[in-house]
Amino acid sequence: MRIAYIILAHKYPEQLVRLISKLNTDDVSFFLHIDKKSDDKIYHQIVTQLKDFPNVCFIKRYHLAWGSFDIVRASLEGIKSIVETGKYFDYVIHLSGQDYLTKSNEQIKNFLQENKGREFLEHLPLPCSKWGWKNGGLTRVEDWHITWKGEYFCIPAFREFKSPINSLLYSLFIFLLPKRRKFPQGFALYGGSQFWCLTGECIKWINDFVKQNPKFINRFNYTYCTDELFYQTLIVNSPFKEKIINACLTYVEWSNVNAFHPNILSKNDFDKISESEKLFARKFDMTRDSDILDMIDKMILSKS
Repeated sequence: MRIAYIILAHKYPEQLVRLISKLNTDDVSFFLHIDKKSDDKIYHQIVTQLKDFPNVCFIKRYHLAWGSFDIVRASLEGIKSIVETGKYFDYVIHLSGQDYLTKSNEQIKNFLQENKGREFLEHLPLPCSKWGWKNGGLTRVEDWHITWKGEYFCIPAFREFKSPINSLLYSLFIFLLPKRRKFPQGFALYGGSQFWCLTGECIKWINDFVKQNPKFINRFNYTYCTDELFYQTLIVNSPFKEKIINACLTYVEWSNVNAFHPNILSKNDFDKISESEKLFARKFDMTRDSDILDMIDKMILSKS
């Protein structure tokens, strides 16, 4: 069972190296994206600490503004890098640098072997009442979402701007841009978790589709939190649709449906994590609670 991990990170080098060290086996490879906004010291620290890992590849870097399409571009860069190795991977798993495994490598591989050929992708059709968004999430793709000089514009929604220049820009946007954006016909819209686990065959298909359909890809520019829409819409409308298991393999805690970020997990969450059947969990922060990772390590060791 060969596994490739695409990991997007932007801080906490020690925590990232710990994650990779725990996942590292002879038949595993890592494709790392370090946010281009990250401090150079952080980037060099990560590179230095991982220089003795021959199975770690650093991929092209993007500025990952929260909710932007560049997050998807970074993961697509990981997919491209995986395909270009010419190596076959049974599964490709998408994680963040603040994730952590909650099962042993042996358990992870056994699970994937038992479910070989299935795609793990959480997906909900849009509009969806579970999403705490206007029009059940459709505004994410129908409106124009633009970030300029640190300010966020949503067209046609109205808001007050502190800067007169930004107010003028908003007026120009309203005048020049269509009020509603259209999506290519034949594609039903879906959303879900940005974290997935896909077969090597599906990954190769995605890479080929992206190269052959630039207009489809560009349509996701100026959408909101595209990483929660792109892969769902693409794969549920693909030849792999019937192989999808509607599930995310990462345990996450949300304070409410309208929260922008998941809860930081601590030792108080250990019982819920240990009882979960998920293979991974997020979001962890060693600067706030490192004990939880030690507790998970002991749990994994005892179950192994």
